[in-house]
Amino acid sequence: MPWFALAALVIYLALASLACFSRRAAGGTPHPAAEVTLLLLGLLLHGAALFNPFVQAEPLHFGASEALSLTAWLALAIYLAGQLVWRLQAPLTMLITLAALFLLIALILPGGPVLGYKMTALARGHLLLAMLAYGMLTNAAAVALLMRLADRRLHHPRANTLLHALPPLLTLEKLLFLCLWLGFSLLTLALTSGALFAEQAWGHSLALNHKTFFSAVAWIAFGSLLAGRSLRGWRGRFAANWTLTGYALLLLGYIGTHFVLEVILNRV
Repeated sequence: MPWFALAALVIYLALASLACFSRRAAGGTPHPAAEVTLLLLGLLLHGAALFNPFVQAEPLHFGASEALSLTAWLALAIYLAGQLVWRLQAPLTMLITLAALFLLIALILPGGPVLGYKMTALARGHLLLAMLAYGMLTNAAAVALLMRLADRRLHHPRANTLLHALPPLLTLEKLLFLCLWLGFSLLTLALTSGALFAEQAWGHSLALNHKTFFSAVAWIAFGSLLAGRSLRGWRGRFAANWTLTGYALLLLGYIGTHFVLEVILNRV
């Protein structure tokens, strides 16, 4: 399966080159069908490498490497859906380059540790939901950063020309709340399935450790933002900053801890 991920990386780099040269040459998108075809092929190969362990009997590995790979896959899947369903315009060259960088780092990093509990259907479902939730909310944080840049472009018309390639602020805001709703729903399911899994595996509810605490606080933060959006119309810079705060809490709870333990401290 690493060969599938490597093949996907090659396709992503080829797609980044195609998008860069086509936009520089014509100022538009002269080869949209080719871009969509390449992206779909890359996502299929990348997805096969990423999700195949969930249907195998072998032990599951999960850590910083897998989290980065998932983030890259979800970012590009959302872009493809935006192009095909909502016709959203986004800076493909920047996005595909960032995703390729994430995948490259994931391939270089050692695989995560073997999960030390029995891989029941509930355990695999919980882990998959948690991975998807973290990846989706990572995308929400990335869109929030783009919103801050777009806001800067709005208030500083003479800003760096790269900022002028960003989609309109309202488009980014629509995409932000789509990612937030999906991510919050997945995080809710992940926390619920985690509580059920703890009861099944250890006979007691979730322990109040750093991961559980920060995940719960992040869930409250994202839920409050979505409620504020519905009830009070929260949007713009305020929503972007709140999203980044919630995501920072999520990082403290899981991915950041795994990175420190596995890569910096070389512990599992």
